[in-house]
Amino acid sequence: MYLGLALLLLAVGIPHAVWPYEIGRFGERLDSIGSKRAWSEVEPAEWNVKLTRAVGIGTVVLGLIELLTG
Repeated sequence: MYLGLALLLLAVGIPHAVWPYEIGRFGERLDSIGSKRAWSEVEPAEWNVKLTRAVGIGTVVLGLIELLTG
């Protein structure tokens, strides 16, 4: 069970840490559903990209800790 949790944390955290802009842009595009703006015009804010990267790095660290101790 702990191995599965560790792998899940790593699988979610690595893309967030490596590609925060793309993950943030995808989230912003989902938020813009129903808006009159085109998807190509939606961009994530700088704080959103930084927060996405920080959360991704934290998730990777937790996944590594779980992998090593579990």
